[in-house]
Amino acid sequence: MLPLVACSWGCQMRGAIRFTFWNLLITALFCSLAASQTTGSNSPARVASPTRNPSRMGNTTPSLQSPVFYSGKVLLDTGIAAPNPVAIIRSCSGLSRRETFAAPDGSFSFIIGERYRDTTPDASDDSRMTSENGASTRNAFAAGLTNPSSFVADCEVHADLAGYSSTTIRLDPTMSNSNIGIIMLHSRAKKADGMVTAASLEVPGKARKEYEKGSEQLEKGNLAEAEKCLRKAIDQYPKFAEAWTRMGDLEQRRNHTDEARKDYQEAISSDPNLPLPYLRMAYLEATTSNWEETHRLSEKLLSLDPTDFPMAYYYNAVAEFNLKQLDKAEGNALRAESMDKQHAEPRIQLLLASICTAKGAYSAAADHYRTFLKLVPNSPLTERVKTDIAKMEEMAKSQAPQPPSANK
Repeated sequence: MLPLVACSWGCQMRGAIRFTFWNLLITALFCSLAASQTTGSNSPARVASPTRNPSRMGNTTPSLQSPVFYSGKVLLDTGIAAPNPVAIIRSCSGLSRRETFAAPDGSFSFIIGERYRDTTPDASDDSRMTSENGASTRNAFAAGLTNPSSFVADCEVHADLAGYSSTTIRLDPTMSNSNIGIIMLHSRAKKADGMVTAASLEVPGKARKEYEKGSEQLEKGNLAEAEKCLRKAIDQYPKFAEAWTRMGDLEQRRNHTDEARKDYQEAISSDPNLPLPYLRMAYLEATTSNWEETHRLSEKLLSLDPTDFPMAYYYNAVAEFNLKQLDKAEGNALRAESMDKQHAEPRIQLLLASICTAKGAYSAAADHYRTFLKLVPNSPLTERVKTDIAKMEEMAKSQAPQPPSANK
């Protein structure tokens, strides 16, 4: 039976959903999650050719792996394509490079691991790697990976457009040759929904300025500079919940889960009415299958803001499914589906299929699997989903009343 949750997928339909670090990322499908959940959206999309060939970067050691292909889409948080060319950036362990530009409709694609591409710089392209401290470098991109056996070890993809912040999709080897989802751009000219609280209005101007500088550096992948600015903001105002939240995001990028959890808890302690750290904490608890705490945190978030965070309903539904509260899980999963206008989380369909299977609604389960295939037609799980559709159809037939036998 098909595992329920994308990227690592970590479980079988007959058992509880077991999350690993990648189970909840969309990334990016999808999801990205960490930075992508500011307004609760990051979505998969169709594929189109980029408007420009990906930039080439020098590499002293040619890769022995086969090239891998990625595609996706960039949209403004209003659901429309950006008005200007958007650069697609891949960042790995503090090193960043521009892979391509999005097409006018927001679609993009690029290839990692081409022998010629990875060993020969393109003199016509002015893109360069930048390290965590912002310094330019032409040394091997693979040297920045913590796992040299994978092109995407410790790598993330985001968009770069002046005046906008970008969600981030963390790459995973299981996403190779597939659609990684939608990258959302949020205008820095407005506050993200659900982020303004009474406590946030008390933050001093100097601390706010350092926070904004730190957030910008974090979005660019300059983690050291981002930490420096965010620490200054917190030193100037220790109860700066938004800065603590961004510090948690930074630690997540470094895969420092314990430190990230402490930062998010500091954010919650500093401002219990700020929704975002609850979403981040719910994610972390889900990765360890702590379903009671995942449920508690997502419930608290929904009590603060029931309209801007569809992922909160998703986490809530996954927790309820594992806690064997099937009716509640189905209701929250359907709510997440209805709020997910950009189809940010195809895994919602897998969750609904699992719930329907547990309730014996096999025909409905097959329908949800088919919807998943429409949203992610080239997923590495495509064949497995098709197999489960066939199984659900057979089980549905066994439920159908048999016609009376003809009298001989």
